[in-house]
Amino acid sequence: MSVLEGNPGALTDRAADLQRTSGRIQDVIDSLRGIVDDDRARSVEALHGLAEDVRGQLERIHERYDGTAGAVSDYAVELTTAHAEAEAAQDDLDAARSAVATAGEDVDTWQRAVTDAPADADTTAASDRLAGARHELAVAQSAVRDAEDRIEQARQERDAAAEDAIARIQHAIADTNEGFWDSVGEFFDDLGDFVDGLAEWVAGFFAAVVDFLDEVGATIQAVLETLAVLALLVSVLATFGPVGLVAGVLLASALAAFIAWSIASDTTAPTPTVTPYAPAQRSDLEPTLERLLQGTTEVDQLGRSEESVVKVTRVLGPDGWYWTVTLPSTQEWLSRFGDEGAVNDLDSNLALMMTPALDTQYERAVVEAIEQAGITSEDHLLLTGFSQGGIMAGHLAAYNSELGVDAVVVAGAPIDHMPIPDTVDVVSVQHDFDPVPRLDSAVGDGAPHHGSNWTTIQTPSDSATSPVDVGNIHNSRAYADTWADHLDTIRSEHPDLDRWFARGELPGVSTYYHWSE
Repeated sequence: MSVLEGNPGALTDRAADLQRTSGRIQDVIDSLRGIVDDDRARSVEALHGLAEDVRGQLERIHERYDGTAGAVSDYAVELTTAHAEAEAAQDDLDAARSAVATAGEDVDTWQRAVTDAPADADTTAASDRLAGARHELAVAQSAVRDAEDRIEQARQERDAAAEDAIARIQHAIADTNEGFWDSVGEFFDDLGDFVDGLAEWVAGFFAAVVDFLDEVGATIQAVLETLAVLALLVSVLATFGPVGLVAGVLLASALAAFIAWSIASDTTAPTPTVTPYAPAQRSDLEPTLERLLQGTTEVDQLGRSEESVVKVTRVLGPDGWYWTVTLPSTQEWLSRFGDEGAVNDLDSNLALMMTPALDTQYERAVVEAIEQAGITSEDHLLLTGFSQGGIMAGHLAAYNSELGVDAVVVAGAPIDHMPIPDTVDVVSVQHDFDPVPRLDSAVGDGAPHHGSNWTTIQTPSDSATSPVDVGNIHNSRAYADTWADHLDTIRSEHPDLDRWFARGELPGVSTYYHWSE
């Protein structure tokens, strides 16, 4: 048991989470600032006003959050130091108490030797030993008091650091209206535990806020880019004279209406009813890392355009359950002209790419399937998908922090600009001349820099006969082959991925879930 209350290791991890989230808020601020600066010539003042408004609110939130993160981080350092000092003092205290016991026994022994000696006996030596034992006892008792004082000093330093952290957090969020102190007031009973609990509460509360703000920022950015493309279309057609201008305006208006109609019809529709089922035809192959992307073809074939199917595989790993959720790609392209049932359609594609702040039917159904499977944030979760399935995998990792996604493997999917946390292993396979992974290229300047958690495999498709052979370039089977061809690189850069697959006598267990509109 620790000498002092509080858990420095857990608090340090929480503080790191807070700092990462603070960085995510700043990234959104910078992104919105870039939108406003770059797009002023596009004459979309209402959206500019919204972007500036959101950025202003976000900057105020960031100031509070960054102050809180700094206070918790500094307290984590102080708590770690206090614990180290207290543990060292406790070791010295234990040694000093042992020395007191030993010296006390020596005092008793030599005291009896002097007291019980005959009257004519020479007790000089015994008296000297008694004096020495008493001196050792006094030294040991002093060491006990010194060690106890050091433990108390460490406790006082910890409490002072906690009080300082509380004062800094109060100052940082003095203007907040989230009822913060009403929510965490019970933590004041124990200063040692207060900031531990505070860090956990703040991390959970603000993680949801930042997810939403990320979504809002991405949505504004995508809408602005779409308006820019439509304006460019009008400008190009206007070069053909008044008739071209009218045609351009009509065409741009029709496209805008179609996009808005598609997004609205998907995001306002009710969540589909998700149920587990046993498909008549299913893969009997034991899932392996090499065959991971083959599962994307399987779920597409099972659902086709009539329904959506996901595959959930569970494996018992070295430290708990490892879950793989395989997501389907777009199977219905004409949902505006006769819906066949699958929610992984053009409507949800548009909504996922353009309005991540709005929940699609597809997203809500996948989250429901994950919950029905019994997957919690304490488990290890890998999401994988091809094309739209990959978009959904990246979207859930970027904007649904409560799922606790650990790894994302996608093929032919535009996820480069998604704000996926650095704590998530990401492998993105992209074929040369595949237009789909380039769909997010309008956001920002080229592919952003990714950390060591992210591997992008950019390579030709072995199945394609030419750069215009899109059917064999953007193809789930071709991507599965490319994945298998680069497995050595993938394993060297992401060695933990093998944990999601069965070993020896512990086979994986797969369950399928399906739904339709």
